[in-house]
Amino acid sequence: MHIVNVDGRDAEVFRQFYAVKYAVRQEELEFPVGLGAEEARVLMAGTHTDVRADGAGLVDGDVWAGVVWFDWWLAGNTDTVDVEFAVAPAYRRRGIATRLLDVAIDWARSAGRRVLSGVNLAGDPVTGDSPGSAFAAARGFVRKHSELHQVLELPIDVQERAVPGYELVQWREHTPVEWLEQFADLQTGMSQDVPAGERTTEPVLWTPQLIREAEARRLAQGRFTYTTAAVHGASGELAAYTQMGGTPETPDRLGQYDTYVRRSHRGHGLGLAVKAPNLRALQAGLARPAVLHTWNAPENAPMIAVNDRLGFRPVNIRTTWELAVR
Repeated sequence: MHIVNVDGRDAEVFRQFYAVKYAVRQEELEFPVGLGAEEARVLMAGTHTDVRADGAGLVDGDVWAGVVWFDWWLAGNTDTVDVEFAVAPAYRRRGIATRLLDVAIDWARSAGRRVLSGVNLAGDPVTGDSPGSAFAAARGFVRKHSELHQVLELPIDVQERAVPGYELVQWREHTPVEWLEQFADLQTGMSQDVPAGERTTEPVLWTPQLIREAEARRLAQGRFTYTTAAVHGASGELAAYTQMGGTPETPDRLGQYDTYVRRSHRGHGLGLAVKAPNLRALQAGLARPAVLHTWNAPENAPMIAVNDRLGFRPVNIRTTWELAVR
C-alpha cells in the first residue's frame, strides 16, 4: 500500500478520495452530513485566508482503502489541525486507520501544529460512544467536547413572533454594505461565545474582508445562504442573526450555520425571532423535502429550547477529541 497526497486539483484523485469519505458517512449516519463533492473540492483546491484543506489516502493497488481529511486553520486555532478518518469496510481491522493517524501526526508536527482534533459524528444519542470514539480513546485522544445533533424535516408550518423594539432585515448571498462592519462584529462574538467545552480553541476575529472571502467561497462552491438579522430600533445596532443554507448538489441536506444573539440583547426571545422567518424564507426556495441539521452543546440550553419549539429532534451526539502531538 502507498500514500497518495490529495489537494483537490486532480479531479479523478479527488473523486476517489471523496467516495471513501462520504460512503463511510452514509453507512454510519441516519442523516449523512457534510460538504458535497464539489463543495469539498473547491474548498480543498482554493487558496483562503482562514483555512487550508488537503488530505491523504492509503491505496492498495488501485483501491482506496482509507483516507484522512485535514483542515489547517489560519485564522484562529492556529495550533490545531482538524482531521477526519474514513476506512472502507473491506479494509477495517487491518491497521489502516492507525497508518493514517501516523501520517496525520507526522504532517502536524512538520507544520508546527501541537494538537490533532477529530470529530466523531456517529455517537450514540445518549453516550456519544461509537467505534470511532473507541479508536480515538485507544490511540490516546481525549474527549474534549460534545454537541447534540438535531434535525428538522422540512417543510413545516412556521410560526413567527415579533419582538417589540426590534426590526428584521434579510439578505441572501452578500451582506449589505451598511451592515458589514456590525455583522463582522457579531460573527466575532459568535466565535468568542460558542460553547467549546475543554477544546483547544481561540476565537476568529472576523473582518469585512473575511466575510467577503467566505461569501465568494460559498458562491464558488455552489452554495446558497439565507440570513435574517434583528436590528435594535433605538440604537440601530445589529442585535442577533441566523444563517441557513445548502447547495443544489445535495438538495435534501441543509445546514443551520450560525445563530447568535449579542450579549446585551439576550433574554428577549431574539433567537426564535430570527430563526423562524429565516426558516420560512429557506423553505420558500425549496423544490423538494429536505432535512435541516444543527448542532449545539448541551450547556447551550436556550438554543436547544428554540430548536425544540421549531420541531427539531435529536439523532445523535457529536464528540470532539484531541491528541497532543508535541
